[in-house]
Amino acid sequence: MNQLTVFKYSDKPVRTFLKNGEPWFVAADVCNILGLNTSEAVHGKGRSDNEGLDDDEKGIDIVDTPGGKQRVTIVSEAGLYTLVLKSRKPEAKPFKRWITHEVIPSIRKHGAYMTPDTIEKVLSDPDTIIRLATELKQERQRRLELEPKAEAYDTFMNGSNLQTMNDVAKCLGIGRNKLFAFLRDKKILRANNTPYQEYIDRGYFEVKEKPIKMGDVIANMLQTFVTAKGVDYINKILNQSLVKV
Repeated sequence: MNQLTVFKYSDKPVRTFLKNGEPWFVAADVCNILGLNTSEAVHGKGRSDNEGLDDDEKGIDIVDTPGGKQRVTIVSEAGLYTLVLKSRKPEAKPFKRWITHEVIPSIRKHGAYMTPDTIEKVLSDPDTIIRLATELKQERQRRLELEPKAEAYDTFMNGSNLQTMNDVAKCLGIGRNKLFAFLRDKKILRANNTPYQEYIDRGYFEVKEKPIKMGDVIANMLQTFVTAKGVDYINKILNQSLVKV
């Protein structure tokens, strides 16, 4: 169960908490400010042309409220930004700026949004100090672990447009055979590890003939290459599926 921090934007409450070192927000509060229907915007319900948030951008959690423990729909930081893009209200832009310039930096720096109530707790409650210090340490450690991979990913994406599957596997930190098996299981690659035409048409892959010398004979073998767009797509579905590397 997570303990909520409640702060206000234009007198409207926005509840947030840290989950695994990351800020999450109560979806109903965000949608209320942005003028969105929570079921439609978050889950894609009610309209055939409306897409909800990705699975890694939303969830259900138990939070402690004045009325007791409650199950609420929550959205991640990325999910919140997606909701901002969905909103047609003029309020969306200043709300996003407030989140990105005040709330998120404060959470990143202190491990919590430093409202007056939070500051009072820090000053008077040793347990709060210990909790915030522990969360801050975990956040710093997580960032240190992610920095090398993020740098390698940026370098990789800024390089040549076409990459081999072997290079993609190394960049994403997964074994090549495991990556092939995953993409076959998702019906993205055929049994011979070439992509289905649908994913070629989307611009994720290109298939080229590569001459291979077999004794005195030179045969043309098909080799799959991944575009920068394809690398982003593979990375996204890997994260959604929580594949263990």
